[in-house]
Amino acid sequence: MKVRGGVALLIYLCLHAPPAVAVDSTWTGGNSSDWNTASNWSNATVPSGTASFDGNVLTTITFSSAVTTIGTIQFNSAATDYTFAIDNPTGRTVVLNGLGIVGSSGGPTINLAGAFFSSLVFANGSGAGNAILNNRGFLGGIQFVNYSSAQNAVITNNFANLSFRNSSTAANASIFNYNIGSGAGTTFSDTSTAANANILNSGGTALTIFRDQSTAGKATIDNENCGETQFFNSSTASNARIIVGSCGGVTFSNTSTAANAVIANKFVATFGQTATAGNAVITTTNGGLTAFYDSSTAGNATLVTLDASRTAFLGNSNGALARFITNGSGVVDFSLSSGPNNDFKMTAGSIEGAGRYLLGANQLTVGGNNISTEVSGTISDCGPGGHDCGAAGTLLPFTSGSLVKIGTGTMLLSGINTYTGGTTVNGGFLDVMGSIASSSGTTVNSGGALTGSGIVSATTIAAGGIFLPGSGFGTSTSVQGNLAFQSGALYLVQLNSATSTFADVTGKANVSGNVSITINANGIVMKNYMILHAAGGVSGTFDGASAPGALVPTVTYDPTHAYIDFSLNFSAQSNLKLNQTNVADALANFFNSNGGIPTVFATLQPAGLSQASGELATGTQQATFNAMNMFQGVLIDPFITGRSDPVSGAGNANAYADENLAYAAKRKPDDALAAIYTKAPPTASIFEQRWKVWAAGYGGSQRTDGNAVTGSNDTRSSIYGTVVGVDYRISPDTIAGFALGGGGTNFNVNGLGAGRSDLFQAGAFVRHNAGPAYLTGALAYGWQDITTDRTVTVAGIDQLRAQFNASAWSGRIEGGYRFVSQGFGWIPYAAGQFTTFDLPNYAERAIIGANTFVLAYNGKSVTDTRSELGLRTDKAFAAADGILTLRGRVAWAHDFNPDRSIAAVFQTLPGASFVVSGARQASDSALVTAAAEKTWLNGWSAAATFEGEFSNVTESYAGKGMVRYAW
Repeated sequence: MKVRGGVALLIYLCLHAPPAVAVDSTWTGGNSSDWNTASNWSNATVPSGTASFDGNVLTTITFSSAVTTIGTIQFNSAATDYTFAIDNPTGRTVVLNGLGIVGSSGGPTINLAGAFFSSLVFANGSGAGNAILNNRGFLGGIQFVNYSSAQNAVITNNFANLSFRNSSTAANASIFNYNIGSGAGTTFSDTSTAANANILNSGGTALTIFRDQSTAGKATIDNENCGETQFFNSSTASNARIIVGSCGGVTFSNTSTAANAVIANKFVATFGQTATAGNAVITTTNGGLTAFYDSSTAGNATLVTLDASRTAFLGNSNGALARFITNGSGVVDFSLSSGPNNDFKMTAGSIEGAGRYLLGANQLTVGGNNISTEVSGTISDCGPGGHDCGAAGTLLPFTSGSLVKIGTGTMLLSGINTYTGGTTVNGGFLDVMGSIASSSGTTVNSGGALTGSGIVSATTIAAGGIFLPGSGFGTSTSVQGNLAFQSGALYLVQLNSATSTFADVTGKANVSGNVSITINANGIVMKNYMILHAAGGVSGTFDGASAPGALVPTVTYDPTHAYIDFSLNFSAQSNLKLNQTNVADALANFFNSNGGIPTVFATLQPAGLSQASGELATGTQQATFNAMNMFQGVLIDPFITGRSDPVSGAGNANAYADENLAYAAKRKPDDALAAIYTKAPPTASIFEQRWKVWAAGYGGSQRTDGNAVTGSNDTRSSIYGTVVGVDYRISPDTIAGFALGGGGTNFNVNGLGAGRSDLFQAGAFVRHNAGPAYLTGALAYGWQDITTDRTVTVAGIDQLRAQFNASAWSGRIEGGYRFVSQGFGWIPYAAGQFTTFDLPNYAERAIIGANTFVLAYNGKSVTDTRSELGLRTDKAFAAADGILTLRGRVAWAHDFNPDRSIAAVFQTLPGASFVVSGARQASDSALVTAAAEKTWLNGWSAAATFEGEFSNVTESYAGKGMVRYAW
């Protein structure tokens, strides 16, 4: 900004004069409008501190002194609208160095004129408030210095200058720069900022200029009618919104940056020297031009080129990591730059859209910003005619433009591209859905991948490079020329139920490297696929091939083709357990017999084979055996009074008081003790009480460890039930009875599902005593309504359920001999027991998900035969109201059929049957029992029993309680 020497000196002296005592005063007006007349003020003194204004007739104020300094202009609540005219022909200067303009007025109007020399200066921290500033002081103008602020002012510059220096700010002001050819404008210097201002540059050379380290902040700057915004030095557009209308412009020079600005360009935006577009978003429309000159760079910006507009690079400028987007008539021209290193190599972060990209003779490296994009337009040397390169209408021919793909993103080329140089893929994916047949050759290096169903030129896949022909099952990539795989290259094909992706080569194919196969998870995999066709012949061999799951691929050849042949071998990749092997063999046999199998089966891993095996179905067997065993235990429980009354075989007294004590009327405790016999007790009174009715409840749980060899899993089951029964004494030595019960079972196989059943049971027994010996026999029947649920997560979540009914029969015979020693009753015994579980044919169905893995199970009868050798013991204690008896048992049990298995077949694979084994029971186990019974004199008795069964693989705990009444 140009200011006459005398005016500048006066301003300097005002800003740097030593402090004086400030004088405050209120405007009265008197008979004059002159600010500098003392009689116009309330204390007859021109203020230098605060000038206050109320309502007054004289509201237009002028200045007669060359320089007027005031700290604050205060408008009180009664103030009307004032106008201040700084317009003497010789120039006037007004300096505000306090708070500036404050108060509740609607906004004073300050007019600057006066032969271009008048100035209004806001210094220190002063602010313009909401003033209306009309600036025509071309050689003086309005200045904000130090850390002053334009606040909410409305500033109009018409043939005048507005400047912000030091750390001043335009704040929220509205700034209008007018007048064609005047050079009117606004300048930001030092570290000043446009902040949140709204700035309009309209007409001629109306300018907004940023210098030094100044910033456009978050301002909105509109350039219309040839108005311009210019950035110099290290200034920055920051987060501003810049609009370039018709004939307008924005320029970045030196080391300035567009930073994070949003620029809407309808005419010209230029970057020169070492300026950068930063992270800006620049949209060029309406035939506009965004040009990069010298060594400027597009940085990380996003440049959108639309509507017959052009983005061009000249000199040594570069696209850097910017994102370029075009529409059908937009052009991005890289041809006129020699590249930042003068080697004709340029970069762009990414390119996309339906427009045109001109390479000239340059090499363009794309993909550094790792964004995936699609170019549906064209990439060419210099357009279809070879003469479309150049800026501002120049038409220059260039050829041999080349393309290099880097980064991790995918660049999809869906148009017909005509550049004639090479194509190199060093990173990410180059997806050719259109054509790059004009390219002199395509090379895929380590870290890069070529794919798509378009047309490519002669292609070489280097070590570490990947070729994925086609864009979906049954599609191909057309190679116009020869195809060569180097050692270490990867050829990746995709298969479905009918066909494979493949390369269709017009020339020769020289193969090496490896083949990797992916398969449609929802389809069927067949035994043979064609994966390569070369009209000129196939030479060489692939080093190997890999496929998912149990598929074992082999590559075979004929003169013009390569094929994949599959076998199915699950054990080739993993050491399988027996259950897994059984399922695997069933699947392999199906594949071999039918020539194909659903992919989901072929790709099962060992854990998937276990899920598919349906091992849960074996859990019903042990749960049923346990339920029948517990019912038998309640039915013939020898620990119930009256069932275990054989005469002792020793000469000593019985270990318990005679049972008839329980029914003696009003006896004393001494009577009970007196009735302990030393020989066989009388049985007449017992025989008189022929009927006994009882009720019992039982429950228990068992855990059985799985087997590492068979691959079975841990199984847990729980059982509960209620039984009611009647005993009848046929003779003094013989008792018979029957019982009915109901209950349920729950079982689960670790990680493979769970089941439950509702249970009905019925049974009868007979017991005969022969002196100290006894013999007991029983038969029982059980009926179940069984439900199983298992979940297969191999391909989604499939919940499979089976519901069926099954019956079981059980029988037991037991014999023992009782003797007394050391005050205890001892009964060694032996028993044999069988349980037969009659499983029907039944099948699962899918209640959630697919039915892929539903199984049908073959019916079978499973019989578990068990023998027991053990010792029972008892001890009775007389009490005033009856007898308390404690009993116990230890025994060894041997199971002759501990296996738990079932045959199944996949419903979706007819004939694919196998046998799955559940957790195997131990052949030998230890049984322990502890019981207590209280018999009262009134005919009632109650008993509680705890039982356990233990082996190296089993832990079982059970309990039962019983009440009985005898009459």
